[in-house]
Amino acid sequence: MALPAGSDKPNSTHVEEPTVHMTGDTKNSQTEEVETPDASQKPKPISLVQSLRTYKHASIVCMLAAVGALSDGYQVQMSGSIIALPGFVRTFGDLQPSGKYVIEPQYLALWGSLKNVAAMFGAGIGSYPADKLGRRWMILVVQIIMIGSCILEQLAVHWTHWLGARLLDGFSIGLAQCCINVYISEMAPTPCRGSLMSLVQLFYTIGSFLSAVSLNVVSQDVPENWRHAVLSQFAFCGVALVAWAFLPESARWHCVQGREAECKKILQKVNGKVEGYGVDREYRKMLVEIERANVTASVQGGGTYWDVFRGTNRRRLIISFLPWHWQVAIGVPIIGTYSSYVYDMAGLANPCNGTVATNVVNIVMLLVAVPLIERLGRRTLLLWCAPISIMSLLVIGGILRASGPAVGPVLIAFACMWAVGYNLSAGPMGYIYVAETATTRLRAKTTGVAIIGIQAMATVYVYIPPIMLNSPAFGIMFFWAGTGSLVYILVWFLVPETKGRTFAELDEL
Repeated sequence: MALPAGSDKPNSTHVEEPTVHMTGDTKNSQTEEVETPDASQKPKPISLVQSLRTYKHASIVCMLAAVGALSDGYQVQMSGSIIALPGFVRTFGDLQPSGKYVIEPQYLALWGSLKNVAAMFGAGIGSYPADKLGRRWMILVVQIIMIGSCILEQLAVHWTHWLGARLLDGFSIGLAQCCINVYISEMAPTPCRGSLMSLVQLFYTIGSFLSAVSLNVVSQDVPENWRHAVLSQFAFCGVALVAWAFLPESARWHCVQGREAECKKILQKVNGKVEGYGVDREYRKMLVEIERANVTASVQGGGTYWDVFRGTNRRRLIISFLPWHWQVAIGVPIIGTYSSYVYDMAGLANPCNGTVATNVVNIVMLLVAVPLIERLGRRTLLLWCAPISIMSLLVIGGILRASGPAVGPVLIAFACMWAVGYNLSAGPMGYIYVAETATTRLRAKTTGVAIIGIQAMATVYVYIPPIMLNSPAFGIMFFWAGTGSLVYILVWFLVPETKGRTFAELDEL
């Protein structure tokens, strides 16, 4: 989206920020001069492979942080697809006069929707400890809560027990969204921030794929022993804990806290060997960005949650909200979370096969998306590729009204086509925009508020599928085609391009 003409348009060759006066022990009570490079000197966006070559240590750190999304992806896919296993249905369902066990649609709806309510609560309180304790320690708390959810799932014998596990799971996801995305955005070098941010979605998708594989194995070998699929999650939490042990605290968080020595130490460790990189220069750039945010906050009245809704911060909040909200509005609850349930009701002999197929496409297309994010830009991919998913939903809606042996394979084919469009648009871009567009001072708070709104909408979206799928006609896909189209219009008019911009430039935007 083009910048508006006039005085609000930033000068691409110079930013008038010649001096920054900082006082206190960590600011040395002296004037720091920071030169802002002109457009010809600005680093160009680079791919993930180039990032690994140029910013090796920083890229590895961001990858280790993104590993935490493995357990999130596994848990979300598993909790939505395990409901198709006979053993699970027998455990939590009610015996019908026909002799079959059936889980009440209301239970399914509550499991999904109340999980999102818990995620709202986690997002609502998560920004405070993330700001006070640090991003790194919050990532550890997330995995500990996730392990608690796994333990409760293993012990569950009643639908309310499974609901409790879903609440813990949702709470941990809300906390994770307040720290993992923010951590990566703060540690990633500007030229490859988009590529490294997309790793969250990539690892989330890998976790979903492994969950689908695990459920497929269980469904074919021991469908009654559904808890075997739950056990696998402990391994992913263990991997995330090992990765956490190697994470440094966010250098930018240390800078905000006024800890100059700690900030410079991490900058030196992460990027010190990069050719042409200067720790002191990078630290001064951070101070400029933080001082700008502090000046703006002092003029507008501080750095509180209320400031998220004031002035230009309100627009930043909308931009943070829309692409991520698009994930659920474009059909993730029905094609992702409840995919096995949909395939089962459509008559597939092994519903988990369809879930495995779509998850394979998810991974492949995310690998394709990573270099394109920095090459083509975020907004371009959103506007070009999301219509693929919307059109696929319309076709799937028509297929589900038909009958015959060809319905299953064609359904899977267009679900895979939906995955192509999704993973080139809303899939990775939701995580990127929510972490990029907020000011330095309000980043955690803006992220938290955006996630509360996203999870509030997701609560409705996730509550709907089990009830609509049990209705006489399959009109549910047309519903998601409509919501996806509506958000597409909003994105077209409200979401700008953020490719290659520093946090200072994003503040000016």
